[in-house]
Amino acid sequence: MKDILHAPEAVGPLGPAVTRADTSIRYACAVILWTSFLVMLLPTFANAFLRYTTDVSIVWSEQAVRLVFPWFILSGAVLAAQHNRHIGVGVLVGALSRRLRRWLQILVQFIILGSCGVVFDFAIDVALSDESMYTLIGIRQSWSYLALVFGYALLAVTALTTTYRLVTDPAHSDNVMRGAIS
Repeated sequence: MKDILHAPEAVGPLGPAVTRADTSIRYACAVILWTSFLVMLLPTFANAFLRYTTDVSIVWSEQAVRLVFPWFILSGAVLAAQHNRHIGVGVLVGALSRRLRRWLQILVQFIILGSCGVVFDFAIDVALSDESMYTLIGIRQSWSYLALVFGYALLAVTALTTTYRLVTDPAHSDNVMRGAIS
């Protein structure tokens, strides 16, 4: 479990800060992932049990699941990015020289960073302007949009720390290749 939550040591002058940032992101995402999983599982299971045994249901369970589902998805996506377990085209990138592969990976991190900025900007506007409520649980729907803000902010930090690792440690390029799903 320690290997899953603790980021590998980064080298260079910012190495300790990068390692702490990545480890903190991993812990935060793991807590959100497990909490949201339980918030989705327990009411859904209880609801199914009650429907089949008593013909009644927990009316708020669907809204609770809708509220935490984006948090579940985004925390999993950030953890996947932290572990270099995102979808990649390893066959084509693997055919490049080590130097070209590293520069391509850095370029991809900048594209990810830019994309995160666009989604973050959109999501923050929607989250701040949405006044609609989950009526049964009494929570604003903007909490679901905040998952986008949170998730894409962490993906942006992950792109920055990955870029730092690629720049300071040429061997990290091979680690990224091993982690990508081909």
